[in-house]
Amino acid sequence: MLPRGAFARPALLLVKLGNDIAARAEDPLAEIGLSGRQYMVLAVLSADTPPSQQELAGLCGLLPAQVVLAVDELERRGLVARQRSEADRRRSVVTLTDDGAEVLARADTLGERLVADLEPEVRQAAVAALGDG
Repeated sequence: MLPRGAFARPALLLVKLGNDIAARAEDPLAEIGLSGRQYMVLAVLSADTPPSQQELAGLCGLLPAQVVLAVDELERRGLVARQRSEADRRRSVVTLTDDGAEVLARADTLGERLVADLEPEVRQAAVAALGDG
């Protein structure tokens, strides 16, 4: 249940919803072998082309060390590929593999179900807080 005090405070509303959805997503994501951080990395790689692992961390809103751990595991499982940048050999470039895209699609389906379960007034408040409503 969402506290009434959060409805009039967009930032608090988004934090509360984000925390609640992340907690509800933890077990379903684990069933397909992903953490929330790994899901974020796959999602960013599916739509962005960060020129370095450090810039990937920035796009994910994670510390570089957190992204290294996530990418290490995703690479071990064949969901991402990491190679040295042609422009700067000190940088690692991470790309999504076909297997990674398949796992991401499964995770996206789980995410859609989690958001669909939100009460209509909570969804409307969240959309309004994001500025789309």
